[in-house]
Amino acid sequence: MHNFSNPIPRRLRRYAVVFVSAFFLEIGSTMYISSVSDKAVAATMFWAFVGPFIALPFAGLVADEKTWSGRVRIALSSSIGYVVGAAISLSIIL
Repeated sequence: MHNFSNPIPRRLRRYAVVFVSAFFLEIGSTMYISSVSDKAVAATMFWAFVGPFIALPFAGLVADEKTWSGRVRIALSSSIGYVVGAAISLSIIL
């Protein structure tokens, strides 16, 4: 019987979490840089505060990975997340 409440298979969840975390971290970093360049103090403080929390799931999963093949998969999923986040930041947000 298939569990339809979670469409991502258990073994791929960590890579999905890393992808989503990297995606939002890239967008948050772009917003931080944009607010610094605009000299928007409140927005800069907000993004400086939120940034570490965005990276929290990402950092935990990277530190827990024991094998090199798992580390490469995590690096691949994070790099794809960063690329997609950067593309969205450049095309939609900025």
